[in-house]
Amino acid sequence: MVVGSGSSQRVPRLMSNPANIRNLCIMAHVDHGKTSLADALVASNGLINQRQAGRIRYMDSHKEEIERGITMKSSCVSLAYTRQETDYLINLIDSPGHVDFSSEVSTAVRLCDGAIIVVDVVEGVCAQTKVVLRQAWLEDIRTVLVLNKLDRLILETKLSPLDCYYHIAQILEQINAYMGELYNTTLLGNSTDEMERRKVERERRVSERRVSESVASETQLNFGDWGIETTDDSDLYFSPERGNVVMGSAYDGWGFSIHHFASQFSAKLGMNKEVLNKTLWGDYYITTKAGEKRIMSGARDKRKSPLFVTLILENLYKVYNTVMVQKDKKEVEKVSEALGVKMPVSVSKSTDHRQKLDFLMNGWLPLAPAVLQMVVDHLPCASNISEERAMKLMCSAIHRFDSLPPQTQELKQAFINCSRTEAAPLIVYVSKMFGVPRKNLPVERLGRTAFTGGGGGQGLVTEEAVAARREDIRRRREAARGHDSSAAEVPLSEEEVAEIKKKHEQVLEDKRKAEEEQRKWLEEEVFVAFARVFSGTLTEGQKVYVLGPKHDPSTVLSLLTEDKERDEEEIKKFKHITTCEATGLYLMLGREMQRLECAPAGTVVGITGLEGCVIKSATLASTLAMSAFTELTLGATPILRVAVEPHDPRDLPKLRAGLKLLNQADPCVQVALQNSGEYVIVTAGEIHLQRCVDDLQERYAGVPIRTSDPIVPFRETIIPRPTVDRVNEAIEGENVNFRKVDNSDPLGVVEVDGRLGKLRVRAVALPSSVTLILQQHEEVVQLVSPVGGTNTTNTTDLQDLAPRMEGEKGEALHMQALAEALENRQKLNREAVTAIAKLKASLDKAFKEAGEEWKNAIQEIWSFGPDGRGPNILLNRVPTFPRHSVWEKAATSDSPLALYDRSFVTGFQMATKAGPLCEEPMMGVCFVVEDWSLAPSSSAELSDEHSRAVNISSGQIISLSKDTLRKAFEQQCQRLVCAMYSCVISVTSEVVGKMYSVIGKRQGRVVDGDITEGSTSWNVTAYLPVVESMNFANELRKSTSGEAMPQLVFSHWEALDIDPSWAPQTTEELMHWGEKADSANVARKYINAVRKRKGLAIDEKIVQFAEKQRTLSKNK
Repeated sequence: MVVGSGSSQRVPRLMSNPANIRNLCIMAHVDHGKTSLADALVASNGLINQRQAGRIRYMDSHKEEIERGITMKSSCVSLAYTRQETDYLINLIDSPGHVDFSSEVSTAVRLCDGAIIVVDVVEGVCAQTKVVLRQAWLEDIRTVLVLNKLDRLILETKLSPLDCYYHIAQILEQINAYMGELYNTTLLGNSTDEMERRKVERERRVSERRVSESVASETQLNFGDWGIETTDDSDLYFSPERGNVVMGSAYDGWGFSIHHFASQFSAKLGMNKEVLNKTLWGDYYITTKAGEKRIMSGARDKRKSPLFVTLILENLYKVYNTVMVQKDKKEVEKVSEALGVKMPVSVSKSTDHRQKLDFLMNGWLPLAPAVLQMVVDHLPCASNISEERAMKLMCSAIHRFDSLPPQTQELKQAFINCSRTEAAPLIVYVSKMFGVPRKNLPVERLGRTAFTGGGGGQGLVTEEAVAARREDIRRRREAARGHDSSAAEVPLSEEEVAEIKKKHEQVLEDKRKAEEEQRKWLEEEVFVAFARVFSGTLTEGQKVYVLGPKHDPSTVLSLLTEDKERDEEEIKKFKHITTCEATGLYLMLGREMQRLECAPAGTVVGITGLEGCVIKSATLASTLAMSAFTELTLGATPILRVAVEPHDPRDLPKLRAGLKLLNQADPCVQVALQNSGEYVIVTAGEIHLQRCVDDLQERYAGVPIRTSDPIVPFRETIIPRPTVDRVNEAIEGENVNFRKVDNSDPLGVVEVDGRLGKLRVRAVALPSSVTLILQQHEEVVQLVSPVGGTNTTNTTDLQDLAPRMEGEKGEALHMQALAEALENRQKLNREAVTAIAKLKASLDKAFKEAGEEWKNAIQEIWSFGPDGRGPNILLNRVPTFPRHSVWEKAATSDSPLALYDRSFVTGFQMATKAGPLCEEPMMGVCFVVEDWSLAPSSSAELSDEHSRAVNISSGQIISLSKDTLRKAFEQQCQRLVCAMYSCVISVTSEVVGKMYSVIGKRQGRVVDGDITEGSTSWNVTAYLPVVESMNFANELRKSTSGEAMPQLVFSHWEALDIDPSWAPQTTEELMHWGEKADSANVARKYINAVRKRKGLAIDEKIVQFAEKQRTLSKNK
């Protein structure tokens, strides 16, 4: 590899050939060595000193990252690499490993064609390792593997070389097993669609066949229906002999692949290099027969040491034992001579043995060449985008590629070809926006050049300008006195001296103000778009279209004419299309940036000038035929929220502006203004929350802010009547409150008979499988429900898609565009039919498996809620109101109840959005309307005064529906549902008991735990309520003396197994708990906290025990 300190000047020249560009990111579990590996690669280009690699954390530039020692922001660096006289450009993105910042990983993966997966060989495959493997799989990018921290296996675990080999093999087996799981899941998930496609194709081929073909050949085709035999998975797995695995230690700066040692030992052993490539890893051993060395298989059965142990691991162990354990100077010199690494005198005389080790290992097995060679050989180039990935980027799951306009489908070839010609369309994807101080941008330096601050402020007066002004004054004075420039100077009067001093002081004051304004201007945050050019060439100052996520190319293309000026005016009317200018292009070099004039296809660049058009991510294009890129898949769900306000109310405008910038800069955070007027930020976890608050206070708003206690969402649900009490005794007739456990009472049934009519509703718990399906298919449910997303085409919506034009010709084009938009909307509906049909089939199957009472429920669904897409169902079982189900098109009905249909559904939506426990949304509740009839007088009025009756009674029906449904809910056994974190903890054996104690104290429970083979560390999985997670990590570290490290990610919703209104009732409960219950009701505690925050009434006594003796004092 040939790389020097001038690589930053070479990088722009390497952008010319996309076949030699590699865009990749480094992904791993937290603390597995991503940033240390990045340091080693950066050091190979001379950006940092080789001795600082692994310690300086060059890619971590933010203060919080340096203080905490973890990566929080994905950052990019462009590296130059030369191999066999061929220059390559490596765009390397270092991504975070902490689960709170997994959204940053998503933004990095979208821009890349490959990824380096780093795994700590001591800890093995952790939770976040599987997450990043899945993200890479979903984005269809190829991966290579780096097994890091082999030095820990040697020095810490004290494993023998043979045990070390088996440990590494086991980790590889676990990774490949998970890759196989992803492969099989995707294959089986796509089998239905593949079978449909193959069926159509087969029918076409059969129709073209001759009649004389045999039936056998027809049967033979059926074996390919699943597409399993034709799918190639050879590039899926990691194997050292294939060269896609590098092992080493990023901290010590060394690493190797099997091919490296095969080249070394082929000459020493006199064996074929290709044979060694295939046998250095695996169950092979070397033996000598008749003076000839041979490689045999079956090392494990014959109790022989594998080649990997005898030729590689034993040599590594010898180096480490000599330098780090024995610390014998003479032996170290012998090892240095044997490895062919000449050690300088300063290093050999040093007492720092770690320095000696780094020098020896880096000289023998340098890490950067091994990794970069693997990247060049096994990761695709920028011009090698697969057809499947291009189609996946251009269309969503319910929007098929063949439904796009022909002009849009033609752009697929632009992705694949990575064309850079002038005729090629420009396609750029912005994955995120990040803020940098203006002074960090490589603009013209302002030290000795004229500068004018933004907003027309006072300019900076330089030394040259002052000197020129003095010379001008002197010449004017000489001209006024009639002297030429060669005459002797006349002494100045006192008034002239005073005037010059006054002007000089004014110049200095102006200079001071200008410098202060300049400093503030330089400290301002400038937003840079983190982007990749997929096609065309982006130039500085070029104007581009910014396409929103709802951009519909078919509608826009139908409106375009040959009149470009008119088209530009009409395009401005579209809400999802804006025009913006790329004012600056930058090559990213970690903490620094380099100015570029243009960015051709295949490059990853920073773009300025888009802050007014792009919020989080966007699609940039030179043609409106381009469809918007699919949305990013975020690894962590924002669940933790806090309300923020400034200390000084006068700073509210600054806070509002800062929140806007924070929302733009963070791909995961959500900013909202609640109905109460509070500004709320929603984050993925505690660390993410703290970083957002710090950024808001120090960078974006710049004012002191106050945060509320964390606002954690809850859900309300009902469960079937329990058969045992809290002490596990059967609830029988001796219960204290007999009425509540009488099985003859129909729980959950409310019947109202008043002046508006008769209504009977029953509340029942939905089967858990049905609730899970509704949660997983929320977007599809929204397409079905007439509340969240109408399933009929609305002309008003089409007005937004096709803005009205002026003039007769414009009106004709407008009507034509409406017709095409309607056709495209119907086409989209046809595409969504498949997803809706799958949802309906899944629900029907779940209902039938739940029992006889749910047999026909699929055809009785009236609505979903809340917001038309939630996990609650309204069923219609009114005999006199044969209403159409939610799956069918709305039909007219002669029943007077049909006039109040929407009003009743609105009441259902309101009831499910705010339950009676603490005004939180309901979940898993089914309301069955068994009877509904209007009062006779009301029916007569409807026939005579239709409109007046609707205006008067619609609001009353909403109120009746909402109140009745809430009462039915209250009649059932209510439960509070908590958001749960999945908590993965790595902990040593000595403090496992303390870890269990902390989890139990926080109302959590351990669901899995196993010791890691060959070490004393445990991997424990637990569930922890989100409401109990604040400061959990700090408390856990304090209790375990820093030996435990938790990873929290939102997992699921779980109902608390205690009745919020529970009090001891049965004889057994009274004996066990006492009349006043010795322990607090956890559910009631959570409910009271939420109700207190919302300003609702709570059932708390100011005086808990009135009979308690008190000492009263009186002021005399």
